[in-house]
Amino acid sequence: MRVLLVYPEPDTAPFYLQAPMECLSLAAALEGKHEVQIYDQNVDEQRLETVISEFAPDVIAVLFTLRCLAASYRIAQQFKQNDAILMAGGKYPTFKPRDCIEAGFDIVLQGNVEETLSDFLDNLSLKSVDATLTQPPGYFFKDAHGNHVDTGIAHSLDSNHYALARHLIPQKYQPRYSHGFLIGSRGCLYTCLFCTSSGTGYKEREPSLVVDEVEYIVKVEGHSAIHFGDDLFTHNPAWVIEVCREIIARKIVCNWSVNSRSDVPPKHWHMFDWMSQAGCKIVAFGIESADQKILKNVRKGLKVEKILPVVSQAREAKIGIRCNLMIGLPGATYQDHLSSIDLMEAIQPSQIVASLCIPYPGSKMGNNPEQFGIRFKTQNWGALLEKDYCDPNLLGNIVEYEHITTEEIIQFAETLVQRLAPYGYISISQDDKRSECPEKIIKTFMDRPKLPMVRDEGGRRDHYHRALEPDWVL
Repeated sequence: MRVLLVYPEPDTAPFYLQAPMECLSLAAALEGKHEVQIYDQNVDEQRLETVISEFAPDVIAVLFTLRCLAASYRIAQQFKQNDAILMAGGKYPTFKPRDCIEAGFDIVLQGNVEETLSDFLDNLSLKSVDATLTQPPGYFFKDAHGNHVDTGIAHSLDSNHYALARHLIPQKYQPRYSHGFLIGSRGCLYTCLFCTSSGTGYKEREPSLVVDEVEYIVKVEGHSAIHFGDDLFTHNPAWVIEVCREIIARKIVCNWSVNSRSDVPPKHWHMFDWMSQAGCKIVAFGIESADQKILKNVRKGLKVEKILPVVSQAREAKIGIRCNLMIGLPGATYQDHLSSIDLMEAIQPSQIVASLCIPYPGSKMGNNPEQFGIRFKTQNWGALLEKDYCDPNLLGNIVEYEHITTEEIIQFAETLVQRLAPYGYISISQDDKRSECPEKIIKTFMDRPKLPMVRDEGGRRDHYHRALEPDWVL
């Protein structure tokens, strides 16, 4: 079969662009058995309809998250009369398959289907699935009688067999990505209520395969900065050190950033020294709140007193610190939020990111937001993500939090910037100053994305212009 994997443009301009990992992973699993092409709507010079006309795919698979929902549904509506089978995959379709079918998709891919998708495609005929065959986990579709068939979510974490498919993205598009991007491990063992990855298990790729990809990103794609998108990059320090040893042994020169919990045990703190030697410039610590009862409410499994010592060890290793905070967590009042600012003053990290608590589909919180004190006033998820960028004062028309008012949410974001300003911090929206002070940046939900869009005469976004690649990744 001829398979076109589509990565749609987001519904609001992003702060950065990075390679479409889900497309690359599925492409690697299908190559050699099917003819595969990747179309990244963010960077490709051609229109999607032109690519479809020229490639004539049997399957069009759109892989997307909530932030690309409107664009993805437009693709389904535009091409549902096409002869190709329309598939939806990614975070949002996995947890909202019925909505995707109603929007015009024929089949929804749920979870990690790399191990079964090729055989699944072999059994397709026209736009129907043979319901008499036993289908593997990971698929949602309608049978010949119009009944929904749900085989469940595929939870396979093994990605060692699918190391690289990066060659499918034309080299001329690489400069349009903000940085290199890869994933060294899959899953998360913790149970945070707000996260769609919680409780999904955990498995690393072989260190040599991870560094093969690092080397490819640096030497072929030409990136000097890389972000590891792992939820728990530092979970297994022995694995982290092996990755670092391999980078050092191959003399790969690049700057990279990772995500980490902020309660790394003292016996593993030497891991930060290895990371620094191998080029790590930023560790993004998921702190969320400096109030212990709030962390307990969301099942973070983190003790506040462990945060500062761990962050200090990373800083001693000459690694920059990013602290991720969350506004509107269950039970958190305005006063509770202020303790997070106190902690930021104590840490003074390189970067501070304060995001709204959004009950994403698939998270425990997303399954029943009102149980956790979050009430939506609209069924349009996209409205939340668009309007909190465009006008924070409209936030109250979209969502409300039980323990903190809309006015207090906005006040907290403003207070965070004001209280850190004497230490030299600026908001990322202050473009004229950003280049002068890249190490003391604050980004809140009120900051507008900074990659301007170019539109053609029909109104379509051609592509985003990226800034000069930084030596750190926000």
